[in-house]
Amino acid sequence: LRAPEKMAALGSLGAGGAHEITTPVGIGVTAASHLQERVVHYRGLYEAGKLRRSEFESFLQESGDSAGMIMSNLDKAAQLIQGFKGVAVDQTGEGRRRFDLKQYLDEVLLSLRPEFKRTGHTVALACDEDIVVDNYPGAVSHTITNLVMNSLIHGFEGIDTGEITIEASSDGENATIVFADNGVGMTKEIRRQIYDPFFTTRRGQGGSGLGMHVVYNSVTNSLGGSISCASSPGEGATFTIEFPLRNRSGDDAAR
Repeated sequence: LRAPEKMAALGSLGAGGAHEITTPVGIGVTAASHLQERVVHYRGLYEAGKLRRSEFESFLQESGDSAGMIMSNLDKAAQLIQGFKGVAVDQTGEGRRRFDLKQYLDEVLLSLRPEFKRTGHTVALACDEDIVVDNYPGAVSHTITNLVMNSLIHGFEGIDTGEITIEASSDGENATIVFADNGVGMTKEIRRQIYDPFFTTRRGQGGSGLGMHVVYNSVTNSLGGSISCASSPGEGATFTIEFPLRNRSGDDAAR
């Protein structure tokens, strides 16, 4: 049941990544094309013996500006690719590793940015520095991705400017992530069934009913933690996720 949901998320991630990378690459190509044209122009002047000192200085200035633009945009594209690559690998695998929680949450939200560009909704992250987690990053990615998409699709239905806040902290033993939106909220009945497989309020409208089931399994089974939900109609929804910084489920086997 989780496989189709994971592949759908990965497909959305790939599409969003391609869209984000297009901009810096396009700017880099434009700058490189301009630089090439100016090189041809000034070379012609030089070969004809008509290149003045002021024109040469202008060429140096243009070359420096173009090279700087190319490098900054290629660097931006490289960072985007690295971030998308890391999240994509984690979403398709179940590998456990050490990772910086704030940096990783930034990467996950970066991969979701295209979903927000088509809306008036915003997301804000507040995470303590230097929270190092030895757990399953793919489970964190699945959880945050599904919660964000749940807010965008369900929580902000009929709302033009919704807000999502994600706060992460640690007590030295466990990490806590509080995910909240100011959307339409849920009734007690919906909240009671929210983690059930195939439960959806959008039956016949493309809802699979697996998103929040994946969240529950990712938190409880993979991360070894817990998740709770507080919500009421018109009051938005808040999910509190707690999991150990070090997942000890495989330690005995490893020894």
